Amino acid sequence: MASYKTIQSSLSSLPSVLPSDLKAVFVGATTGIGQSALLRFARATVSKSPTIYIVGRNSKTSAPLVAEVSSINPSAKVEFIEKDVSLIQDVDEAVIEIKKSGLDRIDYLIMSVGFISFNGRKETKEGLEPSMTTRYYSRARFIHHFLPLLNASPNPHVLNVLAGGEEASIVSSDLDLKDPKNYSIRNAAVHSATMLTLTLERYAAANPNISFVHSFPGLVATPTLSRASGLVGFFLRWVVSPIAMTFFAMSVDEAGARAFFYATNARYTVDATEDQAAPIPSGLQKAKRSQGGVFLVGKDSEAAGNDTLLKELRENETEKVWEHTVQVWNAAVGN
Repeated sequence: MASYKTIQSSLSSLPSVLPSDLKAVFVGATTGIGQSALLRFARATVSKSPTIYIVGRNSKTSAPLVAEVSSINPSAKVEFIEKDVSLIQDVDEAVIEIKKSGLDRIDYLIMSVGFISFNGRKETKEGLEPSMTTRYYSRARFIHHFLPLLNASPNPHVLNVLAGGEEASIVSSDLDLKDPKNYSIRNAAVHSATMLTLTLERYAAANPNISFVHSFPGLVATPTLSRASGLVGFFLRWVVSPIAMTFFAMSVDEAGARAFFYATNARYTVDATEDQAAPIPSGLQKAKRSQGGVFLVGKDSEAAGNDTLLKELRENETEKVWEHTVQVWNAAVGN
């Protein structure tokens, strides 16, 4: 396991390692792990004139965060893009808004957006279940649109904080779990994580210079359970959450540090651009990628071994997942 102390030491070197004029897009950085990673990025690039895009639902409630980032790093150009990424149409609009600024590349695309629904399957106006949309369909859509800008970077990283290494068998005949008998909290989580890994591997095969990381932070003391609703949510909020968060959960600050470590360290960088990332700390070795070319990282910051299951899924499900994903996107935006 990469110790927190080792990771903190690596991150402390970033101000002297990272180049100027970095371009970063954060999706899901208004709270929790994403926010912690965002603030660390701001601190690591002080006086280096980075451009930071934050995609979130509410510009008013996020104004203090934008102000904090600007206060930490006055040289940063910070833009808040107000969109609801549980809607594919809003993802497309966010992309258009980001691109219209004349952005020439994206160095970091960091996505931690998502939530757990305890109220059963509720559909958006696009006919999709929003917890699955934020955890999979929207993330994959952002990457799809941003591939040219990512490939224009000398050292591009795409980090997804979700459930790398936690993939499992999926219902291939009902990938979006529209059938009530297939929908459950577990299945929504499994389908989102598994489809994300398979799609990331598909992207990795066609874009070998992009470092794709799918990480699983484990139990983290984020507001997720405290916002749970319904009877299950009540139990989780008042019984499970206080105990789990007090005795078992990783702090948000540590989880954010680990996430930012994955995005900036050569340990989780493809060989072609490894020399442009922060050096691997002494005592650690390069993380092994999945057979599909993605860094799947567990809560201990080590490579998550799930290749036996993924081998079967690659052979039988990757193209089905991709065709399904494109169909979902097209239906959502009216194509």
